[in-house]
Amino acid sequence: MGAMLQSGMAIILALAAAQGDAADVEKGMAPATNPGGWVTNDDYPVSAMREEREGMTGFKLTIGADGLPTACDIVAPSGHADLDTATCQLIMQRARFTPGRNARGEAVGGTYSNRIRWQIPGKNADPVAVAGFDLDPAQESWPRSAIPDDAFKRIDPAAHYPAAARAAREEGVVHMELNTDSAGQVVGCKVNESSLSATLDEAACSLMRSEGKFLPALDSDGKPTKGIVAATFQWSLPRESEDGVADASIPSSRTFPLGEPGSATMTVLLGADGRVEECRFSNTGKFGAAPNGLTPCDMFGTQARFAPFVDGNGNKVAKRVIMRSDLTIEDAPVAAK
Repeated sequence: MGAMLQSGMAIILALAAAQGDAADVEKGMAPATNPGGWVTNDDYPVSAMREEREGMTGFKLTIGADGLPTACDIVAPSGHADLDTATCQLIMQRARFTPGRNARGEAVGGTYSNRIRWQIPGKNADPVAVAGFDLDPAQESWPRSAIPDDAFKRIDPAAHYPAAARAAREEGVVHMELNTDSAGQVVGCKVNESSLSATLDEAACSLMRSEGKFLPALDSDGKPTKGIVAATFQWSLPRESEDGVADASIPSSRTFPLGEPGSATMTVLLGADGRVEECRFSNTGKFGAAPNGLTPCDMFGTQARFAPFVDGNGNKVAKRVIMRSDLTIEDAPVAAK
């Protein structure tokens, strides 16, 4: 048995496929798309995630001669109807097959069986650490790749923009392979993916050689050695301020993440036993919104328990916690003349 894992969601390959009349099949049917992409973390039913429900669903598909599923049957329920229903709905929408061929070369359908493991993303993601093991951030592990110097990462493209590229209004991202020596200096640069401007590509590599500074790579004995670093450099034309002076380069495609007014309120009732008895969330605009219909309340689940509040006498008491946030956009103040 093999497994195709995606952070939190897994298609467990317990493959059992049957094609038409097996005695008449010369070429077997097979999935035309990756089964690991039929169900993803984004498909987790909201209510099941909120209630921290997991399980494994076994299913059987009936496949037509055109490679499309015509029916889905649950053969091993997970114990949760919404997980089983979501399994068949998603598989019917996304599963595609290359049909088998019989001795006459005709396309034939068949059946396909598999299982979906519904596992909450991130939950039990690091069982080794739970057992007591973790990496020591204060110590280095070897071998180690070269690490860019902080000042090097803050290079402003505006100060090094090639005049010809600026005049031609050229922008782009250069993908490079940098070779570093045992002192951390860049001694070689190869463009792996062009910015579509030869001038910017050449300028990026020239800048890496002249300004590039890394903490050197370390070999398995912890000694400085040569290294190879995959890197990018984004050339963005400087924007001129109101006084006509060029400012630092700012990627033109970037939008300010807090550009829409809104508000959000979350109310949590924490019981005297430390359990979250109730959580309500409301918001306006995009402020506080999360993908897949989730809200900040989903971080608590139904099994989480916290240290409860205590009163002045040390007795455990229930409390209602209210958090309000507002995002307001106003005109900038007029500078005094």
